[in-house]
Amino acid sequence: MRCPECNALNETDASACGTCGLLLLNVLPKRRAEDLAVQRRRASDHDSAECQFCGGAISPKAVRCRHCSEVVDEEFYRQRAQRLRSRVNYASWVLYLFGLGALLLFRPVGVLSIAAGLLLSIAYYAIPVEPPASPRNKKRTRLGALIRRQLKLERVSIPLPALRNKKLVFVGTPLIAALIGYSANLFLLQEPVNDILKQSDAFRGMKVSAHYEYYVVPGVVEYNLQTLTFRQTPIDVHKAFLEFAKKLKEKRYKRVDLSYKGNRKFSIDGASFAQLGREYAKENFKFALYDFPRLFQPTVSTSSNRDALLEFHRRWYGDDPLTKTVENGLR
Repeated sequence: MRCPECNALNETDASACGTCGLLLLNVLPKRRAEDLAVQRRRASDHDSAECQFCGGAISPKAVRCRHCSEVVDEEFYRQRAQRLRSRVNYASWVLYLFGLGALLLFRPVGVLSIAAGLLLSIAYYAIPVEPPASPRNKKRTRLGALIRRQLKLERVSIPLPALRNKKLVFVGTPLIAALIGYSANLFLLQEPVNDILKQSDAFRGMKVSAHYEYYVVPGVVEYNLQTLTFRQTPIDVHKAFLEFAKKLKEKRYKRVDLSYKGNRKFSIDGASFAQLGREYAKENFKFALYDFPRLFQPTVSTSSNRDALLEFHRRWYGDDPLTKTVENGLR
């Protein structure tokens, strides 16, 4: 190759003139340039991928499609979903445990905190684990496999501020804990009450709710009288509670509360409640009917046992202007 400046002869592949130092450009033949362009296009075709959602050309290492903004990296999608689900589950447990503690001090805050924890627990199961199937290659997923993936249980460690290197470890979500607690209240307390109310027509229309205190304190039982009709007399209400005590006479509780429409009226210690059930099972009606009001606080002071029993029922539910049951029993 000759230098256009000094006309000196240089090597064919020389990049500069050896005499004057002028930079030399190797101009390839037109045919050779076209071949190189084709090779570059083929190489670029091998280095690109197709978006499974919109069909656009993307990089093989792309996380999102630059055309439709969908996540195309399945492994990245799974890792992101796992991180998000772990954070939501951790937050739900913190709110749930805080709510259980707050119930003992200020009930509205505890209820709101527990509700927020359960909502986050539901959101945890709603976050998809697997990336969505593309419209072009839509695979049918069996419902059972989908449920197993979504209901996957994971361990959650919550540190204790007062104790170093100590953590509470939970498996699953607060929703599972709430379902277990509800099942315990239903089968251990509410079902015996339902069986009692079905025994006699005298209990028809009466509604009673029996559950642990705040549904989570197993040592305290709340017997909540919710609805009465005009057909029930104090003896009917009294008998229903005695049957309840009879069914649970072998259980050990710290306290039993008698409530009316959610308002606690009387409390009896667990030992006296068990004694009441045993005496009623022995058909000791004197103890069950007349000594019964004196087991509660405040003590009813009246002239006769019958009046003490009726006064007890007045204080339990007879002060409600919508309830005339006690008056019916006195006629």
